[in-house]
Amino acid sequence: MSERPPLHRPPRLRSRSIARYPLLELVEHDIADATGVERTVLTVELWDWCVAVARDVDGRWVLVEQHRHGVDAVTLEPAGGIIDRGEDPGAAAMRELEEETGYRGERAVPLGFVHPNPALSSNRSFAFLVDRVVKVREPDQAPDEETHVVLLDDAALDEALEGGRITHALAVVALMRAKQRLARGR
Repeated sequence: MSERPPLHRPPRLRSRSIARYPLLELVEHDIADATGVERTVLTVELWDWCVAVARDVDGRWVLVEQHRHGVDAVTLEPAGGIIDRGEDPGAAAMRELEEETGYRGERAVPLGFVHPNPALSSNRSFAFLVDRVVKVREPDQAPDEETHVVLLDDAALDEALEGGRITHALAVVALMRAKQRLARGR
């Protein structure tokens, strides 16, 4: 097998913000491709996100239903959201879990991170497993984020994953990683 040359990483020659919103920024970058030709690419600068995969003391998965504007539909997924600037990802996951579900746990076990869309953005989505959570209060119901808590046993979660009831890609990855971690007993 012949050795391949390393892939070209186009240098960013110039960058400029073309639109800025509270949670994202659109940035154009002038780059030089492998042949030296300059062209412009667009990135979406987003804050990092977190997903809190939680199970209660009875082994039921704690999920939320909520309306998502992108698909204009109600989705089913673990609690999660934006990590505030300077906030620890695990602390953010615990905060989001309590805000969206009213459940609290002792420890957020890291399940790694993924890049939601590396073609357009550099942000990361950190996943955590929070096992043996207990309900401590009612969820926060913000005008722009109303949630409904759904508790599923293992069979119902598997059916929701396999049957397409859970379609949020980051939720699927986080849930599958949590199931693998629990299957290994760690």
